[in-house]
Amino acid sequence: MSDPVLDTPRELEHVEARPGERALALLRRRDFRQLYLAVAASELGDSLHYIALMWFVLDAGGPLGVVAVRLADSVPALVFGLHGGLAADRWSRKRLMVGADVVRAAVLVPVAIAGLAGSLPLWALVAASFVLEAATSYFAPAYGAAIPALVDRENVQQANALVAATTQALSIGGWALAAGLLTFMPVSVFFAVNAASFVASALLIGRIRHARARAAHRAPPRLHEGLVALRPRPLLAAAVAALGVAVTITAGSWIGGVPTLVRDTLHHGAGGFSIVMVGYAAGSVVSGVLLARLPIRRKARASLLAWSMYLPGYGLIALAHSLWLAVAGAFFAATGQSSAVVLLNAAAQEEVPEGILGRVVGVVSLTHRGAHATGLLLVSPLFAFVAARWVFGASAVAVPLVGLAALAGALALTRRRAA
Repeated sequence: MSDPVLDTPRELEHVEARPGERALALLRRRDFRQLYLAVAASELGDSLHYIALMWFVLDAGGPLGVVAVRLADSVPALVFGLHGGLAADRWSRKRLMVGADVVRAAVLVPVAIAGLAGSLPLWALVAASFVLEAATSYFAPAYGAAIPALVDRENVQQANALVAATTQALSIGGWALAAGLLTFMPVSVFFAVNAASFVASALLIGRIRHARARAAHRAPPRLHEGLVALRPRPLLAAAVAALGVAVTITAGSWIGGVPTLVRDTLHHGAGGFSIVMVGYAAGSVVSGVLLARLPIRRKARASLLAWSMYLPGYGLIALAHSLWLAVAGAFFAATGQSSAVVLLNAAAQEEVPEGILGRVVGVVSLTHRGAHATGLLLVSPLFAFVAARWVFGASAVAVPLVGLAALAGALALTRRRAA
């Protein structure tokens, strides 16, 4: 009897590797095009929302308000991430994505109304951020598990890379647009725009016609099976573990350190920070474009090696005496992280059987998004006691070592099992 947790995906059995399609050619597939446009719409709304949110919170609550909101939009991933993956295997993935978008839109409507009326308290934004991230914890696993059904497993790298490049490009445009519009438009308008973007996303996903039905289970799926499915896949498990540790270091140092470095060391204001953010987004775009065109065979292994890009990335930031060196460092750092995340998700979508895929993607999503919370709690406070350059220098060495150590451990375990 086959084991839906441990078996090789049926569509990969006794089949030679087929060449994947070009990334843009995937948009000819109607259902994937609908999902792609949905993610693009919500990402543009998110980019406008992010700038408005940070501006409003900093004005209303200062640095502690920013920390409170960042924790609120990180902690739910730790609480709901595994259950989001379970839901993606138990119920309709299409309905989960639509439901998550509806919840996110519904949360933002009263926030926008209260803001326009001049009575939006900080605690309401903290609560709204928590609910938004909780809904995303259900959207992300359903989305990740749906991709192979819409593009076929041999095309998942191109699909993920295309979406990553597009969303980062839209982020650049959204940040620039928000910076211009905020000079004469109330910030609450951006919350309303983001609500509308989630409505548009729900409508687009609702038009998907051919979504693979959830796998039939003789017994209800269990949370721990997502972790069990990683045991016979040492490289994939190592890539997930490295993701958690690396993002804890990189997110914590970025959130806590880049604004400090830009202001205190490089002597630039918010405009300088925005330029560094654009450099980071540009690195993610370049990574997405390259991965959309260059298929990688050993994706989990390449994901672990990609963290080595933080050596020049954070190394340049640590040594930067000009804003442009910091921008270059941000570019290399983003190239590494974006490549690692795209390749890890593609590896899971290729290797994991359909019946357990939602739970494994849920583990990946929990690890990725939850590590922002652990980074904020464990790494960001270091900047109150240690110079930013030293933290970035240490991170430039530590992050590549995390990837290389995980790779060495996974290869050793693979050889031991083979022997």
